[in-house]
Amino acid sequence: MPTIETLSERPKPVGPTTLGCEVLARFEREPDTLVIPVVDGDKPVGLVERTAFLEKIAARFGHALYDLRPITFAMDAEPAVVEAGVRIDAFCDIMLKGGPAALLRGFIVTRNGAYLGVGTAATLLQAVNTRQREQNDQLAEQAAILSDTRAQAMAAARAKSQFLAIMSHELRTPMNGVLAVAELLRRQPLTSAAHAHVQTIMDSSETLLRILQDAVDLSKAEAGELELSSTPTALRAVMDDIQSMWEPRASQDSVTLLVGYEGDTELAAMIDGVRLKQVFNNLIGNALKFARNGVIEARLKAWVEGDGIHMEARVRDDGPGVDVDRVDSIFEPFVHGSGPDGAGLGLSICRQVIDRMGGRIWAENNKGRGATFAFDLTAPRAIMEAEVQSNVSDLAGFDLKAAPHILIVDDNATNRVVAQALCEMFGCSSELAEDGLEALQAVQESRYDLVLMDIKMPRMDGVQATQAIRALPGAVGRVPIVALTANADPEDAKHYLSIGMAAVVEKPIKPERLRMAMNAALAASQDAEDQDASGRSAA
Repeated sequence: MPTIETLSERPKPVGPTTLGCEVLARFEREPDTLVIPVVDGDKPVGLVERTAFLEKIAARFGHALYDLRPITFAMDAEPAVVEAGVRIDAFCDIMLKGGPAALLRGFIVTRNGAYLGVGTAATLLQAVNTRQREQNDQLAEQAAILSDTRAQAMAAARAKSQFLAIMSHELRTPMNGVLAVAELLRRQPLTSAAHAHVQTIMDSSETLLRILQDAVDLSKAEAGELELSSTPTALRAVMDDIQSMWEPRASQDSVTLLVGYEGDTELAAMIDGVRLKQVFNNLIGNALKFARNGVIEARLKAWVEGDGIHMEARVRDDGPGVDVDRVDSIFEPFVHGSGPDGAGLGLSICRQVIDRMGGRIWAENNKGRGATFAFDLTAPRAIMEAEVQSNVSDLAGFDLKAAPHILIVDDNATNRVVAQALCEMFGCSSELAEDGLEALQAVQESRYDLVLMDIKMPRMDGVQATQAIRALPGAVGRVPIVALTANADPEDAKHYLSIGMAAVVEKPIKPERLRMAMNAALAASQDAEDQDASGRSAA
């Protein structure tokens, strides 16, 4: 904070013998002068304030009393005196304690007792105002820098997110070939050693895909783009799905997996069920790294609280536990648990998701062996609608019509080979097209029962091809189309369905998932044909 010296003015002082008429003449010549110091040698002895002096002159007999008398008869003989080195804020505090009258008086500034200058309330206000403006400018500049830094950080995070999304798409294409061929090999009559090798290929590929998805999700979270889609979710069904997914893997690792649900079996919460399963999947996958030949317990307890549902989730293992110095940081990116396995991303994604859901997640070592990873959530209560038979998973047992003829559209040769092999395994015949233009021409020249359509292709992509096919007249414009895509984003899938695709299958393709999607698409197409036929008969 500046000192008093920086705001002091230096008007020429007058001596004690200066006549009152001379001071009056000076005030008249200098309308902006508010105070005139009275100095004897270099010692200040008084202060003449414009307002007070003019009031005295204007009073009855004022000129007679003061014009020809020394100014000492009209000055303030005890003005406020302050040393030049005093800080402005400290002096302001003193002046404020003196009350309003003190603010109206001028003051003399000295250095080592000698006259240096004068000051007034006006100069104080000006100094304070200038100081405040400077501080405001500094704060605004700092805010602008901070805002710019944040904007640059967000832009960098978004760029990283977009890069990882592109890399995810590009990596999923070759991984589709690896996993699909491995799946076809697994179904062949191989030796036990060969089966073990094939299973290792599949497990390693699945791990790579999970790491890749975790990296994409983490980058989205850092860019503020991690979206949640809350829908009515049956909590008991979530745990049933978790058990179905992880029991085979746990059994393969000689681990006993105990999945439990405690609560009303009809309870449903308005929550992102996919993300909730992702958290459980990451926690169970993490526990499997350390519970070899052991036990993992995953449970969810849920109960109604007012209009909401409170959930307590626990995943407990009997492994070596978490290093004490890592318990508080284990949910940070790239921090591993008690061993070197993994990329250190899964737990960070868990925290990001639970934080976005308004919950709390933590880890703690058990009293005996192992560790427990826990999270608590509260979500609005939901009412589940009755499931309809058109759900893809309900059609797993539906038999494909006799030898359906399939058009496979993909610009990647490996993907075409994989899809064709799967179609042969399902008892389907097939033909190939390398992009959307070839597909559009093919459906107009030949009859197909179903089209398997890749999304990212040159010349004409899958979306454009689907829209062009739907614009064709007659039955050819209604041929069922199933999307095969590495774009696993739910919003993308919604868009594909909205333009007329019957189902969406994520790459790498899982044979059973593809079969169910084809079943659903063919069944829906058959129902539409039957309705058209009945409508024509009624007409």
